[in-house]
Amino acid sequence: MSKVYVYTRNSNVEAFEKGSSRETQIKKCGSYASIKDLVVDEIVQEQCSGQLPFDRRDKAFELLKKLKTNDHIICSHLDRFCRNTLSLLQMIQKFKKKKIYLHFVDLNCEVTGSDAIGNVFLTMLSCFSQFTAEQTSQKIKSYKERMRTENKFSGGKMTFGYDKDENGFFVPIEKEQEVIREMLLMRKQGKSYRNISSEISKSTRKKFPLSWTHKIIQRELGVSA
Repeated sequence: MSKVYVYTRNSNVEAFEKGSSRETQIKKCGSYASIKDLVVDEIVQEQCSGQLPFDRRDKAFELLKKLKTNDHIICSHLDRFCRNTLSLLQMIQKFKKKKIYLHFVDLNCEVTGSDAIGNVFLTMLSCFSQFTAEQTSQKIKSYKERMRTENKFSGGKMTFGYDKDENGFFVPIEKEQEVIREMLLMRKQGKSYRNISSEISKSTRKKFPLSWTHKIIQRELGVSA
């Protein structure tokens, strides 16, 4: 037999905000359940930040372990359940596969079934998630391109032979630059990247505990050439 769960969430700050108190959430969910001819079996009360993904919250994690096919979760507002679009979309997709019904009182609908409203909501959410991901990707790409143009460190692993100053500009490290010059000299002498890798690994083993594969040699010379 299917069960109906009411899920409420508050953070320490939100607990005092009008309209988001635990009692208000329970009352709204209860009224919604009555209208939908659902009988509430259990109320799950969470105390945490909305930024925390649903499946990483203590009470929600326990709830997920209980849920079975055809069970219902009722939540008063979208932001009580999740504030991250991608995380919300992932949870909805999981619920759809397991035939678990997720209701939002503020939307006055169930979003994981096959009804028209739920499908429209899911489509809009998917589009928004894709748009957000593309926007974020473009911002990161533009940022890294600008940093490269300004000869500044753009994040990730620092290139061998360089450090960065307080303003993010690349600063050569002389000891490491010596190794790069040695590799360049070997390359000019006609040695293969594999031979260079072997010789550099032996000569720098004590100074630089790095794994000098031929691919790393190619990368470092490409950056430094």
